[in-house]
Amino acid sequence: MADDCEATARVSRLRIAIESMESELRNPNSEIIRVLLVEDNPGDARLLQERLAQAISAQFKLRHVTRLSEGLKCLAEERFDVVLLDMLLPDSAGLETLARTQEQAPGLPVIVLTGTFEDETLAVKAVKEGAQDYLFKDQVDGGLLVRSIRYA
Repeated sequence: MADDCEATARVSRLRIAIESMESELRNPNSEIIRVLLVEDNPGDARLLQERLAQAISAQFKLRHVTRLSEGLKCLAEERFDVVLLDMLLPDSAGLETLARTQEQAPGLPVIVLTGTFEDETLAVKAVKEGAQDYLFKDQVDGGLLVRSIRYA
């Protein structure tokens, strides 16, 4: 079972890499925006990756991790322009997730991802605590995602 998950993850990463290369070939002069995606749901992560790969107005270099601890490590070791942050992760939940991210990378724009309308109250609180925006994962289209990242 774990081997199947690893193989699926590898195929997904290869697909995203190919889409990213295709995007660069379509628009080689667009800026490259480095995005850290912290999302534990593989389906949601794949959807967001596909939306970014389809962008015409910008190129995105995406780093995807499934736990906040992995994301914090990435923030310590790499440079990013924005973080897309799920608020409910295996190792962190709620506003603590945002606070720990902001502590690791003060001033870095964070866009909170929420899965349901019930989570909207938490997402609004996250914006009040310094997140730049919040998006409903199931309603994100490419244009909305790109605009939110650019404005962050």
